[in-house]
Amino acid sequence: MTTSVESNSKTSRRSELAIASLIFSNLSFGLGPLGCIPGIICGHLAKSEIRRDPSLQGLGMAKAGLIIGYIFLGLFSLSILTVMFFFLIFH
Repeated sequence: MTTSVESNSKTSRRSELAIASLIFSNLSFGLGPLGCIPGIICGHLAKSEIRRDPSLQGLGMAKAGLIIGYIFLGLFSLSILTVMFFFLIFH
């Protein structure tokens, strides 16, 4: 005899790409673009995988990984532009 929790865990599973997206994007704190770029790629792949297979869970993790990844990519790009601007002005 199986309970509903056991049968529910067999039918729904979490997207590994969504988990990887969240992990890589959080690694951006220490790795910069080396963490956010794979996080963004995995997030987009996870969203399309979840769209194709509705039994997969993890859409929230994929979205969170994308949001964090894009924020860090924007901050990194802004910091590069700021350094270039000050180098051109004060050099």
